Amino acid sequence: MSGQIDLVTGAFGNSGAAIAERVLAAGHEVRTLTNRPGDDPRLTCLRYAFGNPSQLAEAFAGVTTFYNTYWQRTGDQRGRYDTAVDRCQQLIAAAEEAGVERIVHLSVIKPALDSPYPYFRGKAQVEARLAASPVPGAVVRPALIFGGDAALLNSLAYLLRRAPVFAVPGDGAYRVRPVHVDDVADLCVAAGNQRDRSTVEAIGPERPTFLELVTSLRSAIGARTRVLKAPPAAVLAAGRLIGALLREQLLTRDELVSTMEGLADADGPATGPTLFRDWLAAHATELGRTRPQGR
Repeated sequence: MSGQIDLVTGAFGNSGAAIAERVLAAGHEVRTLTNRPGDDPRLTCLRYAFGNPSQLAEAFAGVTTFYNTYWQRTGDQRGRYDTAVDRCQQLIAAAEEAGVERIVHLSVIKPALDSPYPYFRGKAQVEARLAASPVPGAVVRPALIFGGDAALLNSLAYLLRRAPVFAVPGDGAYRVRPVHVDDVADLCVAAGNQRDRSTVEAIGPERPTFLELVTSLRSAIGARTRVLKAPPAAVLAAGRLIGALLREQLLTRDELVSTMEGLADADGPATGPTLFRDWLAAHATELGRTRPQGR
């Protein structure tokens, strides 16, 4: 062991788990803040203490690098992200108070303070807080994450395996830039090993249309579902109905509309090497076997 302590929020989640594995492999001690503790004896697990600045700062005592993956995918009960933003700001303040040397924040591609979408606006607000911090920070901005237990593709595959018809919103011609969770984690850890301020887009080498992504997934899992194009409002209504039956929120309006407007796409060069089509071929038999988890 190197003696270095790093803190990863949500180390039992998808991105957080991948980051924690890499930090452990580097010989560092890993501390995590989590609301759903696991049983990994390699990790020191602490509960979030939001609203208690001194207790929250204690969790960061002795920490060198802080990897923040905390967020709320669908916001609060009203779909707002004020709480998520405030909690990320509390975490940054606690890290500052404890003398953490480096902060790496997992954001999203194309955040903007003037975005019409609360999700992207909230992410931009956290980035602005980190930019104002005296602690040098790095921001990693993923597009559409696949691999591990990423929810979206499993949800799509679950529906394709069971539904006679699958509706793609709009014309399906809008593009996405899928990136593997391990590539995102590699970028985060590489950023954690630097000391300058930086921002990197986490995007994979492929750029399919959403329709191509759905039909590729259908073909890989051997589904016979008929894929149709439908108005976004109809897709949202169907998603709400199916989500109510499954007791999970499968899709929000902002997720759908922002994807249609190209906010899950990017023109730049790939920063993650994993090919979506190769991963899909290797994991097709397991995709969509379990009920979607709306996280």
